[in-house]
Amino acid sequence: MTPEDVLRYLREHPEFLEAHAGSLAELHIPHPENGRAISIHERQLLSLRERCRELEDRLTQWVLTGRANDDRNDRMHRLVLRVLQAPSASRVGALLDGLRVDLEIPWVYLSADNDDELPDAREAPGCGPVPEDDAARLSEHAGQSIASLAWIPLQTNAGYRLLLLGSSDPSRFPADAGTQYLERVGSLLKVLLDGDG
Repeated sequence: MTPEDVLRYLREHPEFLEAHAGSLAELHIPHPENGRAISIHERQLLSLRERCRELEDRLTQWVLTGRANDDRNDRMHRLVLRVLQAPSASRVGALLDGLRVDLEIPWVYLSADNDDELPDAREAPGCGPVPEDDAARLSEHAGQSIASLAWIPLQTNAGYRLLLLGSSDPSRFPADAGTQYLERVGSLLKVLLDGDG
């Protein structure tokens, strides 16, 4: 008989545990950390405590993620207000300034119309570390060290544009980050650029 057979039997016959409750209390198993013998009840209690710790850790992570999302939403709101309060002719500049100030992005670069010298041109918004081969060229272009990058390609009425957001912090724009906020910034910038065109 295998351990799986025993487990299957107990699942199919829960009345066995009730009928032999006294015997179960006498069984002892090794403690998961120090190896001393403990009862099944103590082992179950340890398992429940560990499960509680896991759930507490998960809840803490959800709370931290929620707070981070609230902070991003507040910053995006300030960014949009900055753009709306600017004169029409200055709204693109206000958006770029807001990315630097409200979102605290060290380097913000918007390419010129149909620029043939675009660094790291992409077809969809995204982010990630700067490839080693491009790091020196991009850092020289930015006038500062750039270790991670976010990009937002834009097809405007006047042609292709590219918005680059860079940081010397390699973890600022991780490759696995979502693009929801990048897409929102791109949508807003495209409306502004098409309106100016």
